Amino acid sequence: MNTFSLAPLILYLPLAGLLFNGLIGRGIVDRNRPKGERLVGWLATLMTFSAFIVSVTLFISLATNGFEAWFVPIMNWITIPAANFTVNWTLQVDTLSVTMMLVVTGVGSLIHVYAIGYMHGDPDFSRFFTYFNLFIFFMLILISGSSYLMMFVGWEGVGLCSYLLISFWWDRLDKNGIPANANAGRKAMVMNRIGDFGVLLAMFLLFWTFGTLDYKPVFDGAVELYKSGQVVQFGGVGVPIATVLSAVTVLFLLGVAGKSAQIPLYTWLPDAMAGPTPVSALIHAATMVTAGVYLLVRSNVLYEIVRDSGALLFGLISTPDLVAWVGALTAFFAGLIAFSQNDIKKVLAYSTVSQLGFMVAAAGMGAYVAAMFHLITHAFFKALLFLGSGSVIHGMEHGHHEIAHGHDGHGEDDGFDPQDMRYMGGLRHKMPTTYVVYMIGALALAGIFPLAGFWSKDEILLHGQTHALLLFLILALAALGTAFYVGRQLIMTFFGTPRHAAAEHAHESPPLMTRPLVVLAILTILGGLLNVPYLTAAQAERHEMHPQGFWLLLEQWEEHSIPAIELSEEGVVHLPHTPVVFSPVVAGLSMLLALSGLALAYLVYKGRPKTYSEPDRLARTPIWWWSILPLNTLYMKYFVPWFNRFAAWLAFKLDGEFWHDFVHDRVIRDLFVNFADFSSNVLDAQGVDGIVNGAGSVTRRLAGVLRLTQTGYARTYALAVFLGAVGLLVYFLFMAN
Repeated sequence: MNTFSLAPLILYLPLAGLLFNGLIGRGIVDRNRPKGERLVGWLATLMTFSAFIVSVTLFISLATNGFEAWFVPIMNWITIPAANFTVNWTLQVDTLSVTMMLVVTGVGSLIHVYAIGYMHGDPDFSRFFTYFNLFIFFMLILISGSSYLMMFVGWEGVGLCSYLLISFWWDRLDKNGIPANANAGRKAMVMNRIGDFGVLLAMFLLFWTFGTLDYKPVFDGAVELYKSGQVVQFGGVGVPIATVLSAVTVLFLLGVAGKSAQIPLYTWLPDAMAGPTPVSALIHAATMVTAGVYLLVRSNVLYEIVRDSGALLFGLISTPDLVAWVGALTAFFAGLIAFSQNDIKKVLAYSTVSQLGFMVAAAGMGAYVAAMFHLITHAFFKALLFLGSGSVIHGMEHGHHEIAHGHDGHGEDDGFDPQDMRYMGGLRHKMPTTYVVYMIGALALAGIFPLAGFWSKDEILLHGQTHALLLFLILALAALGTAFYVGRQLIMTFFGTPRHAAAEHAHESPPLMTRPLVVLAILTILGGLLNVPYLTAAQAERHEMHPQGFWLLLEQWEEHSIPAIELSEEGVVHLPHTPVVFSPVVAGLSMLLALSGLALAYLVYKGRPKTYSEPDRLARTPIWWWSILPLNTLYMKYFVPWFNRFAAWLAFKLDGEFWHDFVHDRVIRDLFVNFADFSSNVLDAQGVDGIVNGAGSVTRRLAGVLRLTQTGYARTYALAVFLGAVGLLVYFLFMAN
C-alpha cells in the first residue's frame, strides 16, 4: 500500500474525536465523572497522537521517496460544468506541510495530556476537548491543503476555534466585574477578521490573474509571466505581474498581522490569556499564531519575484522588506511591553508576539528555513513555558485554597490573583519539577547556548547581519530585551521569599501535568540539533561535494518545499544570501546579549519586590516607555477615550443628528411625505378624480341635451325631418360646387 494514502487520516482522526465528544461526551462525563473524564480526555488525546503517528509515517515516506511532494485527492469540492470549473479537495504532502503536521500533532498531543489534569473537575470538560479536537482538525486543514482556498478554510476554522477557546469560561467575571474572557474572545474574532479581509482580497487577485488558487499552478504561472514580461489585464488596463504580486503580498501581510499578532493587529493576543492555560499553549504559542508565518513561507515564490523585480509600494519599499521591518519592529516593541507586565501569562503573551516578530522578519529577509526553524523551537519552549505557567498558577490556586479553608482557617482579602507574579516568590522550593523545566524553557527563550532557542535565534540574527545593519541592530536589541524580561520573570516567580501565604503553601502539580513538561524540556534541549550550521567553511564545501551528515538537517529538508531556492539557482530570481557556516562573532554577540539581559534583570530585581504591594523598581525609574509603551496604558488613556469621543460623534452627530434627523427625517421622509400629499391631494384628488368626474359630468349634460330630441311626439320628429331636408338643400346648393 502507498503510505501517502494514509494522509487523509490526519483529518479523519481528530474529526472522529470531536464528533464523539461533541455528541455523547457530556453524557458520559455526567454519568460518572472520574471515568468519564478519563475516557473523554484520553480519547481526544489518542486521536491527536494517532494523527502524529500518521505524520511520522508521511515524514518517513517523504525521506525515502526523494522528498518529492505527493498530492492525495479526497473529493471534488466545487464543480461548475457550464464554466468548466472544478475545485478539488486535495492534500499536499511535502516537507513543509509535514513539518507543520509534526509540530501541530506532536506538541498538541502533549498539551492534550496536560489539559486532562488541568481541566479536571470543570463542568464543561467534554466541551473543552471537543473544541481542542476541532482546532487540531482545522489547523491540519490549513497546513495540508494544496491551495489557498483550502488553506483559507482552515484559516477561518482556527479563527473560530480561537474565539470558542479564549471565551471558554465566558460567564466568568474578573475582579472589576468585567467578562474578560468573553470580551477577549470577541476581540480576537474581530481583529482576525481584519486580517482575513486582506487574505480574501489577495485570493481574488490571484484567481483573476491565474484562474486557480492551487499553489503549484499559481507559482508556475507567476514565474512564467515574470520571465515573459507579460502583463495582467484588468478590464482594459494592463498591469505588470510584479505590481499585481506586490498587491497580493502586502494583502497577505495584513492577514499575517492579524493571525500572527504583528503591528498593528497584535493587541488581541495578550488579552487571549484570559482563556484556560492549555489554550494559551496550544493555540497562541505553538500552532495557530504560526499560521501567518506558514503563509509567508508557503508563498515564497511570490515574495521573491517581487523582491527581484524591484517593485516598490508607493515608490518607497518592497513588500518583502516591509515584512522584515514589520517583524523586527514587532519583536522589539512587544519585548519592551513585556517589561511592565505582572501577569505571568501576559509576559509570555508579549514574548510570543515578539518571537513571532523574529519569524516574520526572517521570512521577509528571505530566510524561510530560519523562520521555520525558530517556529519549531519556539513551539517547544513556549509551549513548555505556558504549560509551566499553568502549573505555577495551579500551585498558587491550591495554596490559596489551603489558607482559606485549611491551615490558617482564613483567607486574605487582598485582591489575590494567582497569575500575578507579585504574589509569588520562592516557588523553586515549593515546585521543584516545575522550576527546573521552566528554567530550561526560559533560558532557551533568552537564547542561552546550547538550548534550542540559541540556535534558531542566532540564525535569524546572522541573516539580519547580512541583510541590513539597522534591521540587525533592532533584532539584537529585541534579543537583549527578551533576556531581561525572562530574568525578571524567573526572579519574581521562583526566587527570593514567598510574598504571599498562597506562595508559602503552594505545592507541585500532579504528574499528569508535569510529565508533558519534562518531554517538552527534553525537546527544548535537543531541538537545536535540527539545524546546526557548519562549523567551518571547509566542512560546508565538503558537504557540497559529498552531501551527507546531519548538519543543517532542516535546511536540506525544507529546501524541497521552497521553490524560490531552485529558482535562485536557475537565475530566475536572486534569493538573499543564506549563511550556512557558524559565525563566532554573531553567536558570541547573541550570547553576550542574553547574559547581559539576565545579569541586568538580576541587578534590578535581586531581592525585589519584598512584598506584593511594593511598586516595581522599573516603575520608579525615568524610562519613557514604562508609562507609554504598555499599550494597555496608552491604549486605555489615549486611544480609547479618543475613540469613544469619535464613536460618540459618529453615533450622535453624524448618524443621529445628520443622517437620521436631517437626511432621513428632513430630506428623505419629509420629501416623500410632501410628494405623497401632493400626489394624493392634487394629482389624484384634483387631477385624476377631476378628469374622471368631469368626463362623467360632460357626458351627463350631453345626454340631457340629446334626450330632448327623443320626446315621443310626431310633430317633433316631423320638425327634425324638415330641418334635415333643409340642411341637405343648403349643402347641395352652396357646398357641392
